[in-house]
Amino acid sequence: MTLLDTLLESAVKDDTAPGIVVIARDKGGKVNYSKAFSSENGTPYHLDTVMEISSMTKFPTTIAALQLVERGLVTLDEDISPLLPSFAKQGVLTSVAEDGTPTVRERRNPITLRHLITHSSGAGYHFFHEGLGKVRAWQKKGPPTKDSVDDSFDLPLLFEPGEGWEYGSGLDRVGQVVEKLSGLSLEDYTRKNIWEPLGADSSTFFPDLHPSIKARQVPMAYRGDPEGPAVEKPEVPTVATGLKVPYGGHGLFASMPDYFSILYSLLMDDEKLLKKETTAMMFQPQLVPASKQALDQFLETPEMKMQFPSPPNERDYGLGGLLVVGDNHEYWRKGALMWGGAASLNWFIDRSTGVCGIFGAQVLPSDQRMRTLIDAFQADVYRRAGKVVLT
Repeated sequence: MTLLDTLLESAVKDDTAPGIVVIARDKGGKVNYSKAFSSENGTPYHLDTVMEISSMTKFPTTIAALQLVERGLVTLDEDISPLLPSFAKQGVLTSVAEDGTPTVRERRNPITLRHLITHSSGAGYHFFHEGLGKVRAWQKKGPPTKDSVDDSFDLPLLFEPGEGWEYGSGLDRVGQVVEKLSGLSLEDYTRKNIWEPLGADSSTFFPDLHPSIKARQVPMAYRGDPEGPAVEKPEVPTVATGLKVPYGGHGLFASMPDYFSILYSLLMDDEKLLKKETTAMMFQPQLVPASKQALDQFLETPEMKMQFPSPPNERDYGLGGLLVVGDNHEYWRKGALMWGGAASLNWFIDRSTGVCGIFGAQVLPSDQRMRTLIDAFQADVYRRAGKVVLT
């Protein structure tokens, strides 16, 4: 048993998490690591366990859109307003009164697919942004109906597209673009164009409609006391509960081997999903200086400092995730792409050093205890691959 095995076994034994699944491989054949760890006090976890992956949904949605770019159905930089008329009508928020009444001006810049994918469109989340939260309350809509993306995110933009950065509903809108251009639901499109080419069959936006997938789904766990156990609470609704349509930003359920097959395909550049030139573009910086500055500010918030690597100014955003643009980290190298999900999930692809990996759990909030485990896993992958880990 390795030191990482011991650490993760201890974590499930003391109920830091009910279960954990980790997978990693490299191009050189030194790393081929996949294990599931389970607490004795919760639902058993196996390699094929299905999890609610929250914001990790954004990456396959991005790939779906890039496939349509390759087919010439849309470009990254054309105005997509005709495809999203409800979203396109939104203006830019300039102020919010105490009672939540918004002041909105007409939008000047076009909204493009690149803006939506890189969170530089101005579309925010009302549960992240205080001003949008007030606007949502003023609208007197209460909790989103989840009947449609339009209903859930009928909110003004926070800035002119292309002139800022705000984590938000852009990839939910990208999912709508995929549906409009392909004539398929995002569920059907991703099954035919992402999961089937990879031989993966455990991913869906609607597990209740697939008994074999539902049977392997584990419940979400919650930690009320930072020093206490993570307790499974299947009765507590999550962001994906009750979704009536696919939400490309947070609605997917998947097994970790299914999701890992995406990472490994892009690492190996096997063209099962994307052409080599498209994959290369995903790993290139996409933000203008103003957007990058806003991203750095976002990543320096206490919540995000636990999620992603520092130091500041060595991070940008690629087509699909956070992009490392410097070499002054303990082990990340320039060109590494990564993102995660709220329930203590994380993935990374580092093409410069030839490694990729995924860490899956179902713990809310994703706290420092879980971050320590994720960090240990990622550093161990680099050690196994024989890559230098700075000390």
